[in-house]
Amino acid sequence: MDKSNFRRWLTLAIISISGGISFDLAYLRYIFQIPMAKFMGFSNTEIGVIMSTFGITAIILYAPSGIIADKFSHRKMMSGGMLATGLLGLLMTTYPPFWAMLLIQVAFAFTTILMLWSVSIKAASLLGTTEEQGKIMGWMEGLRGIGVMVLAVSTMWVFSLFHPDDPHSLKAVILVYSVVYLLLGIACWLLVSDGHRPAEPQQQTAFQLQDIINVLKIPTTWYCSLIIFGVYVIYASLSYSTNYLAGIYGMSLVAASYMGVVINKIFRAICGPIGGLFTTYSRVKSPTRIIQLLSLAGLITLCLLLLLTAHPTSLALPMAMILLLAFTCYASRGLYFACITEARTPTRIIGTTVGICSVIGFLPDVFVYPLVGYWQDTLPAASAYRNLWLMGAAAMLMVLVFTALLFKEMKKKARTAAASQSTEYV
Repeated sequence: MDKSNFRRWLTLAIISISGGISFDLAYLRYIFQIPMAKFMGFSNTEIGVIMSTFGITAIILYAPSGIIADKFSHRKMMSGGMLATGLLGLLMTTYPPFWAMLLIQVAFAFTTILMLWSVSIKAASLLGTTEEQGKIMGWMEGLRGIGVMVLAVSTMWVFSLFHPDDPHSLKAVILVYSVVYLLLGIACWLLVSDGHRPAEPQQQTAFQLQDIINVLKIPTTWYCSLIIFGVYVIYASLSYSTNYLAGIYGMSLVAASYMGVVINKIFRAICGPIGGLFTTYSRVKSPTRIIQLLSLAGLITLCLLLLLTAHPTSLALPMAMILLLAFTCYASRGLYFACITEARTPTRIIGTTVGICSVIGFLPDVFVYPLVGYWQDTLPAASAYRNLWLMGAAAMLMVLVFTALLFKEMKKKARTAAASQSTEYV
């Protein structure tokens, strides 16, 4: 590495935090839906349309974002993406009309997904060797979580400084996000490299559909995609865990809210790095193997939750099971993009592979929420959550199958590489 160790980890922190918090204005509804309706004049339906506009555009742009990561300067893309996102935030402070807000959401998808998503992941992966990918990706996920948590708490504090009826309260929140984005854009320009290693020839920048087709022909692309898919089903399912504890076990809404903070904020910040530490300090160095073991633990946990749903007992046991499931999920999330590098994916197509894996792997975002919502509306609570945990168990089985297939393919590639080396020495 040509970077000092301090500079390398500082760069990883800037890349991770930038990639993590860049979506916060697009997802402003998650924390500030009521103020958005009150001060920006949107109905809840319009806010939903605003959110879905970003989501649909994002799905379209995941794959092209991978090609951007492989063919363009990481420094220019990340710096430009953060600066553009900050400027769009300043535009939001004017409380634009509904049609303009839809255009801003589309623009957010271009600045965060197309310019930042795959670029940030590839830029982080290039900071470490193949053996360090578990540690790098684990810390990346943890630093993302820390950045999101710190900025969320900070903006909530800023919001609380104003009178509840003061329309400037939400403007101040958006302004804080915008300024942070602009500062991170400058930091990315100073710290992030262009993304081409010295031994690697400069890539052609022309877009070619064949690039995507070639990556889709590689079996490991599909194995990594479906591993991410399975883990993401659990990630989406965990958003219903507090509803489950409140509906089946009578947990109070206050206690359920604290449980949600622990799962969504604290666990996201600490579990990714812990997964990376497993690959560094345990006997099991492979990120793929760690994910396989975590999915086995997740499957056992889901089977226990199925039993507990059928025969509810004390609150402590299901709480413990859900926390364990959250740990397996967030630790796996910190590692699943490391599988791409571990599978010996050529550096020149890592970005395209990340983009395609994101399109396939994040598809649960499309179907899990309406499906579970339908179960909640049409079935008794116990039946709805039984189906939820069954879906999760099926997802964990999927992860077990495709981690095994990925291992088989990696061993095949290792034998081929060893054979070619032995031939060279003959």
